Amino acid sequence: MALDVQKGTCYGLNGVATRIWNMIEAPMRAADICDRLCEVYDVDRDECLAQTTGLLAELQAAGLAHPASRT
Repeated sequence: MALDVQKGTCYGLNGVATRIWNMIEAPMRAADICDRLCEVYDVDRDECLAQTTGLLAELQAAGLAHPASRT
């Protein structure tokens, strides 16, 4: 779960999104996130990268994450 106190908005995150949220406490490239996720989950790397990049874009648009490299 992510909370934007200024907007009074609460965002529900599934297990994988929560794992990503915890990884991006420090700046991390989407490609590096996918490398870690592919070690844990049986997922196609290209699909992982597409979904991770999408999630990061959504978090940035909501003001919940700082811009970082997406590749």
